[in-house]
Amino acid sequence: MSTESTGKKGAASVAPIFKHKTIAIVCGAPSSEMLAPFDDESWEIWVLGNRLDKHLGHRVTRIFEIHDDLSEHADPQAYAAWLAQHEIPMVVGEAFPLREKHIEVFPFEAARKLFGRTYLTSSSAYMMAYAILQGAEKIGVYGVDMAVDDNEYFWQRPCMEAWIGFAKGKGIDVRIHEKSPVLRSDFVEGRGTGGKPDFSMPPFTQAELLGMAKQHADMVEQIKAEIEQLTLKINAHDGARQAYERLAKVARAIEAGQRVTSLTEQATVR
Repeated sequence: MSTESTGKKGAASVAPIFKHKTIAIVCGAPSSEMLAPFDDESWEIWVLGNRLDKHLGHRVTRIFEIHDDLSEHADPQAYAAWLAQHEIPMVVGEAFPLREKHIEVFPFEAARKLFGRTYLTSSSAYMMAYAILQGAEKIGVYGVDMAVDDNEYFWQRPCMEAWIGFAKGKGIDVRIHEKSPVLRSDFVEGRGTGGKPDFSMPPFTQAELLGMAKQHADMVEQIKAEIEQLTLKINAHDGARQAYERLAKVARAIEAGQRVTSLTEQATVR
């Protein structure tokens, strides 16, 4: 479902923000995203803006769209309006194009002071920081794997793990779904089990990299197929446009008092 929709049909169900401090952070990794406790009203449910279309019908209590650059969406303004129209409390970046009573700019300065420096390399880290600032007592982490590609693995995962450790240090009960590789490692330094990584080798094997390449190749093919379908639609609408423009000339000729007996006659009418 396109996130550029402007109608309210199928909107995510809105629930009030709870006074308790039990929060489920829900991101987009398919391993556990849909395993979040949507039906358990003892949890707040926080989701990403670009995943809201996947949660239409779910109970959602807060939306996060912290990116200043929304150009990945075909129409950034329409995307922002689509998010806002659900009237679910939102946390956004400073350049988010809308300002409404249920939209709050992420408290960057408060997060910097809390952690001691600005360290926010993923939306999930923003969500962790915000949860801590809101006084969370328990945080569940769903749909956060950060083991897909080098960008997430090398930049985003350490930051998310740092915020999780920070939260735990404050006595917050942080629960990470068992399917997530975050805060997990088979290797244990100094122990004879777990299989120490071969640090002389690249972080990914050829097979893993080829697998990632195939994922992108499959996505290219999917986009090509979508382009082909859109091209067919364009051609159909363009044909209809030409037909209606031709009929408009016939109508203009008739309105001018001319007798038109075939569609080819109106070609000379100006």
